[in-house]
Order: sequence, then structure tokens, then C-alpha cells
Amino acid sequence: MKYEIIMPEFAEGAEEINLRQWLVGVGDTVKKGDNIAEAATDKISIYVESPADGKITSFLAEEGDRILVGQIIGEIEG
Repeated sequence: MKYEIIMPEFAEGAEEINLRQWLVGVGDTVKKGDNIAEAATDKISIYVESPADGKITSFLAEEGDRILVGQIIGEIEG
């Protein structure tokens, strides 16, 4: 089954978030809840967690991109 990695809303009122760094690579195996990316606004940074167990199959956003809340940034095959 394919799962989407979605940029969460983590700062009230923030519509765009900077994807600072991927902490995993395509082909890596992850577990639900693992930290897989770091993201930040001007005031706060967070980790994006894996939505499911599986293997990272693709990134749809690159480090440094400004991402909209709710945008799909990657995919996991579980």
C-alpha cells in the first residue's frame, strides 16, 4: 500500500513551511512515527514523522523548498 507523506500544520497561521532537511533517503526502511524530515517556520522547527511502516519510494519536495501545509512531500510503500 502506498502512503503519502504530508507536510503537517504545526504553527498556527503558518501557510508555508521550509523543508530544511530529509533525515532519510529513498530506499530507506522506516517505522510509523520515525522522524524523516526537519521543517521550520521563522519561529519554530519540527520533525515530520513517518505516517506508516514501509520503504521511502520518492521525495516530491527538495531540501530548501517552501512547502504549503497539507502538501504531499514524499511517498512510502508499506
